[in-house]
Amino acid sequence: MNSDGTGWVELLRSTADSVIAALDGFDRWRDGGDRPDQYALDQVADAAALGVLEAAGVGVLSEESGLRAGPGSETVIVDPVDGSTNASRGIPHYCISLCVVDGLTPVAGLVRHLVTGEEFTATVGGGAQRNGAPIRPSGQTTGERAVIGVSGRPGADLPVWQVRVLGSAALDLCAVACGRLDAYIDLNSNHGVWDYAAGILICDEAGAWTGEADGRELFHLSHSERRGPVAASTPELAALLRG
Repeated sequence: MNSDGTGWVELLRSTADSVIAALDGFDRWRDGGDRPDQYALDQVADAAALGVLEAAGVGVLSEESGLRAGPGSETVIVDPVDGSTNASRGIPHYCISLCVVDGLTPVAGLVRHLVTGEEFTATVGGGAQRNGAPIRPSGQTTGERAVIGVSGRPGADLPVWQVRVLGSAALDLCAVACGRLDAYIDLNSNHGVWDYAAGILICDEAGAWTGEADGRELFHLSHSERRGPVAASTPELAALLRG
């Protein structure tokens, strides 16, 4: 694979296809997994994703199974089902999120809605797409009519018009990238890198502003570290949200 992202998106697509096939006919949506914060559906999806990525000989950092080093400098950051609580309760809003990093530099990303099949992709320098068509953020600069996605319990002091708590950081970030939401913020700084890596790259390539709530680097390969991703249609709106 080339470091500019050529070929990576097709591998990520194959990985998403495998997860969809593994969940087709799955009927244990409410069953728990091996950890208290895990569902059986997470484990089934993870096994399917690992089958493709390990066969391709790449390193993997997965929410469900941790870090597996590969022979090269590239690692695929995997959230097999982002929004698995939604999935477990029959709320049709969840996705697979995949991001290739070379060292800690993002190269390519893919987010696929696991119910509708809608797909967001990006490669560094190649822009961001929804189902193959270029996307851009809304351009909203003020909070007066801004609709934003949040993770956590929003207070009355958020300086925006309306908020949405939808339960999938990856899909929320893609919604910022294509202008459905004007911004996204994690109020608790409690996301693993798998939750947001692909979405942040897609936002960056679409032209949105991205950052971290406390100014930290967003990309890392630690299973235990947590961050607060922020994305906004413009720097002006980002500054308003960050106070």
